[in-house]
Amino acid sequence: MKFSTGIEGLDEMLGGGLQDNTITVIHGGPGSGKTILSFQFIVEGVKRNERGLYVTLEEPIGRIKFDMSSFGWDLDGFLKREMLLLEDASLMVYGDLSSPADFPKSVTELVKKFNAKRLVIDPLTSVVLHQRFPTDKRIEIGRLFKNLRGMNCTTIVTSEITSEGEFYMEEYLADGVILLSQTITSVFQTVDIIRILKMRGIKHDRQPRRYEITNKGIKIYNTEPVIT
Repeated sequence: MKFSTGIEGLDEMLGGGLQDNTITVIHGGPGSGKTILSFQFIVEGVKRNERGLYVTLEEPIGRIKFDMSSFGWDLDGFLKREMLLLEDASLMVYGDLSSPADFPKSVTELVKKFNAKRLVIDPLTSVVLHQRFPTDKRIEIGRLFKNLRGMNCTTIVTSEITSEGEFYMEEYLADGVILLSQTITSVFQTVDIIRILKMRGIKHDRQPRRYEITNKGIKIYNTEPVIT
């Protein structure tokens, strides 16, 4: 079974959408559209009568609702119909409430209680901020992913890119990895590019494709080569 992302061009690149009960990492820098892509995935689920859970680890829920309203999505309506749940977990991972180690259990309990079929964690980077060593970070992410895979829920987690060539352990633990990046053309214009770096069990388009953020969300030009 595949879950449509609701993003023009991306489903075509994925051969129909994301597979059920998988975890996909969305890598990207500031302003690349990670949160927008994630919400399009959630909104598409609501349209298909699939409950969505969005867990924010940094941005306040009020700010997220304000920013996403510019794309015409009726988040308040989704919330009233109990098709969408917005959860602010920033206090937990930053140590003001409970313990960061409780995060995997808390998220899976929310998924089960809300009966969510689509989950977004934004950003995954904050989940392991309290871990100093790479091995501890890998264990923490592995524990979270293991819990989520037992929930019959299709998950997107966003991840921040801070430098070129950095080792991202979540890429190896996730089922899929999608990269949002920018390049400068020969005429000194900035072009936004999406690449599917990995997608287990799905025949997918591995070529870089241009995308843009419109007033309806992200649009991908999946049939056009990137000309730089």
